Amino acid sequence: MSPSSQDPAGAESVLSARAETGDAGDPDAPERGETRDRDPQGRALDGTGQQLPMRHAPVIHFRSGDGTEGAESVELPRRYEFRDTEDGRQLVCKEAPGVFVRVERSLVFSEQEARRLGERTILLDGVGAFAPLVDGAAHLYNLDHHEGCLRAFTLASCEQALVLVLKGLELGRGDWSIYANEPDLDTVFAIWTLLNYRRLREFDDEARDRIVPLLRLEGAIDANGFEVAEFCGLPQAALRREKARLDRLMQDELEAKRSGIWSNSDPAEYTLELLCEIDRMVYRPSDFQDFASIEEEYGHVDIGSGKVAVVCRDGAGIYDVEKRLKKVWGDRLGIIALEREAQHYTLRRAAPLSGIDLTGAYERLNVLDPAVDGRPAGKRWGGSEEIGGSPRPDGTGLTPREVGKILKLAFRRVTPVEHLQKALTAVSWALLLLISSAASIVAWRFFEPLDRPTVLGGPIELAVASGVLLLGAAVATLRLSRGWTWVYGWRSPAGRQWWVVALPALLAAAAGGALVPARTDAPLLHAVGAMLAAALAVELCLRGLVHGQLVLDNRLSTTGLSWFVSRPNVVAALLHAALVPILGAVWLPLTSWPVESWLRWPTAAGIAFVCGLLMGSVRERSLSLWPCTLLLFLGALARWLIEPWWLG
Repeated sequence: MSPSSQDPAGAESVLSARAETGDAGDPDAPERGETRDRDPQGRALDGTGQQLPMRHAPVIHFRSGDGTEGAESVELPRRYEFRDTEDGRQLVCKEAPGVFVRVERSLVFSEQEARRLGERTILLDGVGAFAPLVDGAAHLYNLDHHEGCLRAFTLASCEQALVLVLKGLELGRGDWSIYANEPDLDTVFAIWTLLNYRRLREFDDEARDRIVPLLRLEGAIDANGFEVAEFCGLPQAALRREKARLDRLMQDELEAKRSGIWSNSDPAEYTLELLCEIDRMVYRPSDFQDFASIEEEYGHVDIGSGKVAVVCRDGAGIYDVEKRLKKVWGDRLGIIALEREAQHYTLRRAAPLSGIDLTGAYERLNVLDPAVDGRPAGKRWGGSEEIGGSPRPDGTGLTPREVGKILKLAFRRVTPVEHLQKALTAVSWALLLLISSAASIVAWRFFEPLDRPTVLGGPIELAVASGVLLLGAAVATLRLSRGWTWVYGWRSPAGRQWWVVALPALLAAAAGGALVPARTDAPLLHAVGAMLAAALAVELCLRGLVHGQLVLDNRLSTTGLSWFVSRPNVVAALLHAALVPILGAVWLPLTSWPVESWLRWPTAAGIAFVCGLLMGSVRERSLSLWPCTLLLFLGALARWLIEPWWLG
């Protein structure tokens, strides 16, 4: 970046221009951090309560150079990039991947709001509308010098950041969030300091001389104005040199303000470019001989015990990528999910003695990956406890972000209380639908024509109750699945292992596990249609909605694994045991069973529970609702046809 002026007068002209634009740091200048209505994320709201839009405009472009005479463009690795996260687009440095920077002009937080942002939060220069704060217990830091302090005796944000880094702030432990609004030099220097914390602590004298004077001079200007800048401790020759470098860094901002595009520019884009420009002033190509870079890092997730799983793309082999990632992540690196080709991943355990076992990750991925459809049976995630990969030959159907989410899910510790809460939530949905279904029968009987009364428990009533249950379960599934309907069994059946339990499931359904209508003079087709609707409604509600809500935190007895009864299967079967007696209370077959009256309800519930367990095994082995729906329907049809002969 070539300087616009190499003499002290030129530098002074830029400093004067800063005063004109309000960036001089004058102690008497109005306080930043104006009070506005804000949403929970800190975004400013307009007078109607609507979020003010993020402004986008042409990016302000920089010219290379360090602001000193004879400087030439320096080609360095581009270490800063934007990454899409669950919280939106954020700026990161490849050498500090656990530190996320969010730059939006509307960000302002009170202390109470800041504490709700979570641990490991740093607010910069006006984002925190409260006094400077260092809360080591909550990992909350407000690097400000405007409110609640004596500004003349308080360091600027960039120098506060330098003190934190040199005092050993553990930015490499956990994920940190940095919030900034106006990207003035003080703020951007603070961001640069925090993102370069590793290198700053290891700088030699030459490198330190290239950055510390810049920080000290900018801090003095921003905190106390231009008059004090002369007394920041720099010799005159160094003062003139650093003023010229600040001149260059400020030139593009000042030109943008004079031309009127500054307020409409993207502050995050400007911040990224200015960070790169500071790199060119401070670093030399030789400083990056050991720079470890991955072609693209999609993101990382916490997998517990201080470890992370990194999802990335690179053309190199897994062991070479592991070596490079360890230079950046160190002991935090637990799992690598490397995409060498589109949709094809290699999973690698990078911490051999950590107790991490990839087996659990394979199971979660196989349940949630739409590409694992059992055709053929070997098309699944798998491998050893140390290294494995995605399904062959077509790869995974998951996006990189989804791979990361599932890895986090696989290693999340779920407490018994959380299991109980999720089960109760699923049961609540089912009970709500079952009550609505039962209520529809009552309503039907109340509004039916008096001259054409419906036979109690006949095909029409069964069809009405089933229709309400079916519609409610389908709507709830579409709402809760968020597009992942295959997790709820809405997919084609896989493999043939479910055939093992098909016959027992069919017999259990015929013995009383399925709902059948009372006999009337209605056409056979009416009864068949009612039983089909009932089978579909029951399975969509129990093995679909209820089972699907419990899939994420529980192991399943899916194809390729050993046989066992899963927790989701038990919960759905218990509901099945309640459903048949409740909705079947008005059906003639239940009251006409050849058993003692006091045994009818327990018998019906017991048969329904066994039927539910068997249908759940079919559901998990086939990955689909449709085989168990078919078996339940065939069982109901067999019972309806055979029952007259059975009862004599």
